[in-house]
Amino acid sequence: MLSRCFKNRFRFFALSCAVSMGFSFAVAADLPPGTAYVELQPAFTLNYGQTTKVRYLQAAVTLRVRDELAAVVVAVHLDAIRHEIIMLFARQSEETVRSSVGREDILEQALEAVQALMIKETGEILVDRVLFTSWVVQS
Repeated sequence: MLSRCFKNRFRFFALSCAVSMGFSFAVAADLPPGTAYVELQPAFTLNYGQTTKVRYLQAAVTLRVRDELAAVVVAVHLDAIRHEIIMLFARQSEETVRSSVGREDILEQALEAVQALMIKETGEILVDRVLFTSWVVQS
């Protein structure tokens, strides 16, 4: 596990990088204190399922994080987060993708995958919710 000093230095470094690179995140006035959202751009567009028939899924994903600093740290790990979500989407069946219960299950799996990644990379759970802001399926 990372020492507290290293974690604080990492956070400062991540914040400095994010500010200099122009990362942005949203904080709305009616949210609980500190809550922020990180939108994963561009939206995910990929093939899914393990059949010979080509099936497409397009999903816009937003992460709810605990505060602004967490949003900056999450922004540093966006490539790894996108990879986890792409792999999760790609292995879904048509029935799962098309049903509302299946989508809820995918949301839970996505949250678990992102939280596990954040624990591995930072030692902390920074993301408390995954949201699909758009979900389009073609099969």
